[in-house]
Amino acid sequence: MLFTEEEDKLINWLKQNYLNIILGLALGFSIIGGYNYYKSSAVNTQHQISLDFEEIVKLYQTERFSDFLEKSEALIVKNPENIYSAMVNLYLAKYYHDNNQPNLAIGSLSHILTNSESQAHKYIASVRLARINISQGEYIEAINALSSIEDSSTDPIVLELLGDIMLLQNDKVAAIKNYELALSKTVIPNKAKLIESKLSTIR
Repeated sequence: MLFTEEEDKLINWLKQNYLNIILGLALGFSIIGGYNYYKSSAVNTQHQISLDFEEIVKLYQTERFSDFLEKSEALIVKNPENIYSAMVNLYLAKYYHDNNQPNLAIGSLSHILTNSESQAHKYIASVRLARINISQGEYIEAINALSSIEDSSTDPIVLELLGDIMLLQNDKVAAIKNYELALSKTVIPNKAKLIESKLSTIR
């Protein structure tokens, strides 16, 4: 299972902006504990975590999965609320899904929802969790995951997935309604064509 477009954007954004994240945390610590503390602690710690994250990604990309799993779990256990732990959990969820371990994938995504303060990461985790639930035939759980997303009633990705769920449950009227609502929002051309194709098959 490939990362979705929204996940790719977030991953690229994080890689390009992690220094800003470090500086933002550093500023918070400087207000609380002084310049020396944030410089020696917050910046250095966050920088090391970012290096660990980059190593984990390389392990994944080079298919050294034993080391990937070991280092991923170590980073998450030590820094459960860190933004890089959320990113690692996305990779873990993908790995587990691709290796037919949906329960472990759900566990990684649920960890993000429980521990991360990043709404962007929670959004992706909720969407991916819903997709896994759908693949498992767990439609109520999928709807619950999507309902947890802020502004879910106007999000085209959520609306499309709700349409998929309704169609799988043979509720064509509700499926059409959700697909049409999705198309009424801002949707990239390829996504719009896909939704239109789904509509054409059930009208």
